[in-house]
Amino acid sequence: MKTTVSGIPWLAALGLCAACGCAANEYTRLNSPPQGEAPCHPTWTDYYTYHNDQGMLADMSIADIHFVPHSTCLSGVGEARLERYAELLAARGGTLNYDTAMNDPKLLDARLQAARDFLAQACPGGQPVDVLVGPAGGRGMSNKEASEGAAVAQQAEPRKNAYYLNENKAFEKQGD
Repeated sequence: MKTTVSGIPWLAALGLCAACGCAANEYTRLNSPPQGEAPCHPTWTDYYTYHNDQGMLADMSIADIHFVPHSTCLSGVGEARLERYAELLAARGGTLNYDTAMNDPKLLDARLQAARDFLAQACPGGQPVDVLVGPAGGRGMSNKEASEGAAVAQQAEPRKNAYYLNENKAFEKQGD
């Protein structure tokens, strides 16, 4: 036994569905991320980038959140942080501390090496940046440096009166 659908109402329903689908607003989206280029960031964000750099230089550290849990792979946040450290420390190098409470020495060593490898690849011509286990903390910038201008990455030459790590991994002042 074969059932048939009347041709005319079925074709009308199909035509109505096709017409409604073509008339949809092309800018309407349902819970999908926007596509294409993001709008340009405002000019004032460069001012706050400098303050963020100041905080990063005061902290000089990475933590467990910068890695995928139970893995040696860097998370997206970790990659972004290490890329910025590579830019900030390219001219003078330095040491980042990995602040962790992890007990697994094998995973810890692998994470330290992954961070070192990423930093070496992110800034191949820069000074070496080492990663050691230790608490967060570092020199940062003086209030005069923080109030004087553009972001560190936009400065033409390294800052004067900077502190550098000596052979004993201690900060010492160099410059005028």
